[in-house]
Amino acid sequence: MEQAQPRPLLVLLGLFLIALSVRGIYFFELSQIPLFDTVLPVYDHSNFDQGALSFASGDMLARSANNSYSPLYKYFLGIIYYLFGRNFYVVYGAQFVLGALGAVLMFLIGKKLFDDRVGLLAFAGFSLYSIEIIYEGIILRAAFITFLGILSFYLLIRLRESPAPSMLVACALVLSLFFQSRPNTFLCFPFVIFYIHKYVLTEWEPRMRFKGWGMFLVPLLLSFVPLLVQCYLVHGRFVFFDSSGPTAFLSGNFLDYPGAGFDMNLLAEFQKKYQMENLTPASFIIQQIMMDPVGFLKVIWRKLYFYFNDLEGASNLSIYLYLENSNVLPFLISHFSLFSALGIMGVALAVLNREKVFLLYAFLLSLVLSVVIFHVVSRFRVPSTPFLILFAAYAVGCAIKWWQRREYRSLTVFAVIFLALFYGLRAPEDFTKVRYVDYCNWSLTYLTEEKWFDVEEAETYAIKCVEAKREISSDLGVTKEGLASIYKLYGSYLIRQKDERAGNVMQNAFSINPFDSELYRMYSDFLVTRNKVDSAVRYLHISRMANKNDAVPLKNLIQLYYKNESDPGRQLTALKAVLPVERDPNIAQKVKEEIFRLESFILEQKDMLRISAEKAQKFYSEENWSAALKEYKKLNAYNATNESFLIEQGKVYEFLNDKENALNSFYDALLVNEENPELNKNLGNYYISIGNPVLAILHWKQYLDTSPENDEKISIQEKFRFHSRKLRMESLPKQIIGLSGDQNGQLYRIYRNMNVKLG
Repeated sequence: MEQAQPRPLLVLLGLFLIALSVRGIYFFELSQIPLFDTVLPVYDHSNFDQGALSFASGDMLARSANNSYSPLYKYFLGIIYYLFGRNFYVVYGAQFVLGALGAVLMFLIGKKLFDDRVGLLAFAGFSLYSIEIIYEGIILRAAFITFLGILSFYLLIRLRESPAPSMLVACALVLSLFFQSRPNTFLCFPFVIFYIHKYVLTEWEPRMRFKGWGMFLVPLLLSFVPLLVQCYLVHGRFVFFDSSGPTAFLSGNFLDYPGAGFDMNLLAEFQKKYQMENLTPASFIIQQIMMDPVGFLKVIWRKLYFYFNDLEGASNLSIYLYLENSNVLPFLISHFSLFSALGIMGVALAVLNREKVFLLYAFLLSLVLSVVIFHVVSRFRVPSTPFLILFAAYAVGCAIKWWQRREYRSLTVFAVIFLALFYGLRAPEDFTKVRYVDYCNWSLTYLTEEKWFDVEEAETYAIKCVEAKREISSDLGVTKEGLASIYKLYGSYLIRQKDERAGNVMQNAFSINPFDSELYRMYSDFLVTRNKVDSAVRYLHISRMANKNDAVPLKNLIQLYYKNESDPGRQLTALKAVLPVERDPNIAQKVKEEIFRLESFILEQKDMLRISAEKAQKFYSEENWSAALKEYKKLNAYNATNESFLIEQGKVYEFLNDKENALNSFYDALLVNEENPELNKNLGNYYISIGNPVLAILHWKQYLDTSPENDEKISIQEKFRFHSRKLRMESLPKQIIGLSGDQNGQLYRIYRNMNVKLG
């Protein structure tokens, strides 16, 4: 007795549950990382999030900071927010359900166009495709558009079998949503019209055919109206759903475009170089074609190549970081080139076998063009992937048939071509998969909300950010507001804990950006807790040199001077230095009064100072260093105007082999005149001789900014560049290891009260 075949509905339910289970496992993983519900303002999904919040709060136009994207997805999110609040479990749950339904539809489409085997292969390919699953867990349009594309296609092939009025209207409405989600999908429209004319309405009587077109086109076009009105009200002009089109078009259609990715800086540099800043898109393209027609054809070729390439081009975020942070996704299908290689072969085999799948050819072609016409990035490519998967499934189905028929020659040719394509479409090694900004943003997500706050993880990605940036730029300090701020936070915590490691953390952080005044100031605070007042004073001087506009190190310096009853000359010099940068008029007035008091007091000592100056210089010329030092100390105790006496005192200390006090005198001299080129040059040379390139670079930079052009300056410039590059390429050791939840909690409380910038 033959076993009864399972009911089709149970088969579909089983497939749905399989696809949903895969997504459910990833859903759990996703909920354990900050990107689950942290929406950084720099991400495009921030605009959808803000628009949805606006809609849920009563703004029917769903406005956000950037309204350039088609608003349909905002309304999809907005309805969820309105019903369930800003609940990412519901949002991603809904998108994962749509993804699982899309996988079932892929089975039905493959079965309808080819056979059960192709249907199952297409289901497996789509349900296990990591990149699709990742986008289903992000509030971006990619997965939403993908589902609408699959559903539209399925309804269209069903329409051929059941051309009822209700089916025509359903097709029209779903296609309308598909087109409104991203207007570049409208490239499918001419093919859809031809398909309906050729395969659906061809057997209808002329009168009924006219009605049929009405039942299709009227709902399609009328359903455009609400969003077109919304766009007009938001933009004040007619916009075909999405105003970002010109920018997206320009960013992928210039001669220097590498073929993948999105980089507005690269476009701006090109436009500036060739004086094309204010051209319309049409003029921009025409001028390039006239300038270099072959070069422009190469741009098109590069984009076509990278469409089929394995590289997941980044626009606003990197998919590769999601893959790195998952234990599940790497075991699924993560290589687009698997589908593209098999898909190309599937197209060729379908043509050779005269498969009647016009609509599949049409959707794939139009959606490939919808990417290549603009710029090639991962999320633009996702909606076209299902149709490539269908052809890939067909190719594998053919290979299985050859295996079953023992047609090994055909199978061998198939394998060779596949391997050649798969290898040829691998991601180029010279293309960056994860940009420095992706690491920076990932680091920032661990510092934005208390429940995700993890300084150790933030440091890990911030180090990667700095190292990635250093590979492409020789500028020092380009990421100071990321990793450096993490060390400021951690250093502040260690200082409060009276932990000796604070010093090492601060010193290692100096190499990240030698010009970060706050790092030096915090290190000075640490030295104060260790009763190393002279060194603390010196690092406040260094902090001031790193940023002349920062009044805080000078204020701290004044406090230290008064607390330790320093010489009046030191106090007066610091007060004079802080006055120009003091913004509070009340404090500035008090500073002026104190300056007047000290100047009056010092003026009373002028006779004694004149005598000490004469004696000091006499002993200096006689190389009587001990006697000279005694007089210089008397003299400089009241000196607030003459850096030469302070420099000479420093030299005397050097002759007496007292390096620490020599440095103190030299920095006192720089407080009188920070632009002394000779002193800055010598200090730079001294620091490089003792293996401290950070402070050497700091002083050489000051020298280069103030010294006249001469051979010596050229020599210092070369040393500055050499040691800057060397410092930039040094590895950054991890400083933060093994923090507990309680420690992160304490760090978060410090962070809330710190004035630091992260990003």
